[in-house]
Amino acid sequence: MIIDRETIDLYIDETNQSLADIEKNLLILEDMGPNIDKSLANLIYNAMHVIRNGASLLSLSKIKDLSQKIENVLGLICTSRLTPNPEVVNILFQGIDRLYQLIEKIHSHEDMDIDEQLVLLTGLTSAVLPDDIKQSVTAVRDIPVPDAEHVFHISEFNLIQVLEQGKNIYVLTFDLIKDVQEKNKTPLNLVQFIQQHGEMIDSVFDIKSIGTLEENETSSAMPYFVLFASTLSYEDLILVLDVQSDQIKPVNSAISDLILTNNKTHQKDLGPVISVRYEDTENKSCKNLLNALSCELDFAMNYFSCHSDKVLSMSMARMQSVLKSLKDLQYQKNRIQANKLLWKVGKNIRDHAYQNNSLAKLDIQCGQIMMDHRILSRLIDPLTQIVIKMIRCAQTDIPAQICLKMTQNDNFIQVTITPANPQIIAEETYLDCSVEENKFKAVSAEFTQTFDISTGLVITIRIPNNVIILPGFGVAIDDHYYVIPKFNVTYCLTNLPKKMWHENNSNISFYHNEQHIPVVGISSTDLSYFQTKKSLIVCNVGNQQFALASDSTEPFELDAVCQPLSKQLKSNPLIAANCLLDSGQIAFVPEMGFLANKYLSIC
Repeated sequence: MIIDRETIDLYIDETNQSLADIEKNLLILEDMGPNIDKSLANLIYNAMHVIRNGASLLSLSKIKDLSQKIENVLGLICTSRLTPNPEVVNILFQGIDRLYQLIEKIHSHEDMDIDEQLVLLTGLTSAVLPDDIKQSVTAVRDIPVPDAEHVFHISEFNLIQVLEQGKNIYVLTFDLIKDVQEKNKTPLNLVQFIQQHGEMIDSVFDIKSIGTLEENETSSAMPYFVLFASTLSYEDLILVLDVQSDQIKPVNSAISDLILTNNKTHQKDLGPVISVRYEDTENKSCKNLLNALSCELDFAMNYFSCHSDKVLSMSMARMQSVLKSLKDLQYQKNRIQANKLLWKVGKNIRDHAYQNNSLAKLDIQCGQIMMDHRILSRLIDPLTQIVIKMIRCAQTDIPAQICLKMTQNDNFIQVTITPANPQIIAEETYLDCSVEENKFKAVSAEFTQTFDISTGLVITIRIPNNVIILPGFGVAIDDHYYVIPKFNVTYCLTNLPKKMWHENNSNISFYHNEQHIPVVGISSTDLSYFQTKKSLIVCNVGNQQFALASDSTEPFELDAVCQPLSKQLKSNPLIAANCLLDSGQIAFVPEMGFLANKYLSIC
């Protein structure tokens, strides 16, 4: 299958990164007011255009529709018909927030409602257009695919936009077998190549031509049609795209009335389309594997140090050396510049100030400091809430400007939050930050707040430079929380039918996928105990497979920061590590090897 899971995962990663870049650049554009940087506006427009094309390629209809509406507004900003004032940017942010949610639930995104965002964006687009063009925003033009049953349904406004740029419109036909698969390329590679020579308006697969299993004959081709706009001529496109003449069909006859209406009025070109940024998925998988192996070795070392003989100290030293090297590698691989994520705190404060009609502003100073992105991403919410609480404590007659400064030494990174003007907060005022403090503790950070007459209220957060971060799944078992290492988890089973359980010589198993999977529990091995559980988490330890009984229907994914084991926990062979959740509750990391060997008599 050409559109495989890896392609979809790549699209998700690229889109999330692009949306973050768009938000960051929109904040810069908003501060410019009417005198915007056109190149920056084009950069934002083209990034959203890439998102829409990817959604079209993957048949993600609601993501495509919403990104198209956002793109329409961005196009108006690029041509100076619309000023990116706070009201306009706020509507764009609402659309982008919804896109994030659609991407997060990409496999069920068709069930999500986007009507509110579409109405706001459509209204914004129509508001600045002349009366004779307003109706084009909602009017749809049907453009048939030559020699095929497919029809493109395109907003007339989108067609007018490309015609105003002096572009011709074509239908391109590709075969995803011959033009992609046989050339060891991916569909995203093809989209990237096409966009270098014009603008993809829409695209569609010809699924019917492939055939079905019930039919006697199936096609060896997989046609892919692209509605394409370019300033290049028909002859030039044949050369640059390296296609046959019958793969390009002009469609100007289907939109001749729009061409006449616009009289080919040229607006300034929106600039070249940005190519999709491809992350090396093999390197990404390698990085995740290294992290998992590092955690496994760390847990093994902890267990080994508590239960081994002194004669094995030389072997332990060698293991410790390997572990240190792995940790150093992971530390470097996961670090990013802090400003690549901290700007989100600034956006959140901007949104808060807009919604409350206040003059509050956040000044972020972090220089070139590098941090682990998994820690940094978990700081965004608590830092936002602390700044908001500080703003709310400020005296209303003085504009609240807050400074967030980050510094670093060999042992920790320090974040300091303080008002730019110490007098805006009354003396000896302290914030109730118990919720936020729990979230800082969950990443092994220290939280303090002080009040000084010269500096005013000062919030200080110290984050250790090196911590053990375990990607895992949080589950509830017997009134305790556990973090199961992601490295060990294969899948989760829910809605367990009782007839699928088997008990033989005190060994309990569960029948699934034509195999008997041994089941283990944290505190019991009775069949009645297992049958009260809501799910089974199927795990692998080496070549052994078993199911861990859980009270959680859906385990939640998290990057857990492991804490040093207490003396009591070190003597418990079931526990490899413990960590704090954002709620302040303790979660335990089970020793997966112990579970596999202690409770499975077949091992």
